[in-house]
Amino acid sequence: MNSFDLLDKLVKAVCFIFDSDPTRPGVTISSLRNGQYYCSVVRYLKSGKVVVCKTTKSSLYEALQDVSFKLLESSRVKNPIEELAEAIICNTNLS
Repeated sequence: MNSFDLLDKLVKAVCFIFDSDPTRPGVTISSLRNGQYYCSVVRYLKSGKVVVCKTTKSSLYEALQDVSFKLLESSRVKNPIEELAEAIICNTNLS
């Protein structure tokens, strides 16, 4: 998969995740002066801009890939069973 294909899938995922969001969130990509690429998913609310996830990487593909992973993680909905299991594991490790 090339950068364009990944960008296309990322944009479609953002549209799907935020389907009912009237702000129509978008993907921002910038080439920075230091040779890095900045990539983010942004929502524009009445109260201002909200960055859902962002990254800076040395290649465009890596930036798109990393922000895609972050978007997937941030949009993942945990069910109460997963939350209970995580709470038990965390508390067991602290004991």
